[in-house]
Amino acid sequence: MQSWHHPAPPAASRPALVITGQGTVTAKPDTVLIAIGVRTEHHNVQEALVDNAKRTNAVIEALKTLGIPIEDMDTASFSIRPTYEHHDGTTALSGYEVEHWLEVTVRDTKKAGAIYETAVAHGANLARGLEFRLANEQAYYQQALALAVKNAKEKALAIARALGLPLYDTPLELKEQPPARSTPYHPAVLSISSSAPPVQTQDVIITAFVEATFVYSFIS
Repeated sequence: MQSWHHPAPPAASRPALVITGQGTVTAKPDTVLIAIGVRTEHHNVQEALVDNAKRTNAVIEALKTLGIPIEDMDTASFSIRPTYEHHDGTTALSGYEVEHWLEVTVRDTKKAGAIYETAVAHGANLARGLEFRLANEQAYYQQALALAVKNAKEKALAIARALGLPLYDTPLELKEQPPARSTPYHPAVLSISSSAPPVQTQDVIITAFVEATFVYSFIS
């Protein structure tokens, strides 16, 4: 969080208004983050591992043919879990489940559907919600921040006019508030027979918040 301070106006201990300002900028995304995974199950853990590695490597190689560089494919998580069967009140080990999740950064949003189709065709059977992003989000955030400051000032002036109070329209103190966090992924299973899903691009919404303190004086 950052703060900006303005020298106090003449006469100390002036009454003040504390205002929250909000600024929002909407932009078309140029990047999409996709999480796809491979789940394998076998009675033997080594077989589950070998099968998973084979299918995951096939997915990676297939995505490379679509122009996705290897540095844009990262392992998000990898797990090995035992599976059990329950019968007549008893529990017995039935095998092992291996999951390997890849986080794929796609720098052309139009390729999102083809990424899913290709991944499924080469062994992927898990997917999580995609996330649209901006490669240079900071530039848009600065615009939203400027709008948030303007919004705070406009709100302070509106309140002052309604109350008939003289207001110093330059804030005595201005604090940047933490931006809102993005929505987490939600797991979903892909069908092996899935064709390219129609992925509709969603606008990226960047929001900034500030807290501004304005001083005013009562009419004598």
